[in-house]
Amino acid sequence: MSERQAKLETQARLSGSDTALSPELLFDILGSQHRRFVLSNLSNESTPIPIDDLAYRLAAWEAGTTVADVSTEIAEDIEILLYHVHLPKMADSDLVTYDSGDGVVSPGNGIESATDCLELAEF
Repeated sequence: MSERQAKLETQARLSGSDTALSPELLFDILGSQHRRFVLSNLSNESTPIPIDDLAYRLAAWEAGTTVADVSTEIAEDIEILLYHVHLPKMADSDLVTYDSGDGVVSPGNGIESATDCLELAEF
């Protein structure tokens, strides 16, 4: 497949989704390992995930260890980043929905547009 064909297929896939994201916004969102991890995890879930659980999973993945071996301090630091940086950015693009009051996050209507691109990127 030529580069032009790949570009046209990607544009068609993005514009055909319920939530059309500009390539610039999508690349900005996928530019963060944390956000790629969140999107990948959420795409495999059928129920909302507590944000603190997601923070522990992310910390374990980053450290190459198990959730049980993650310190509370590190998980809390990641949870703060999720609440204040990553989740709002993804929620604004309808990739996730999160309820800060209940402390849960779930896939948004547009998550497929990002997860389709995740298959092309290794993280």
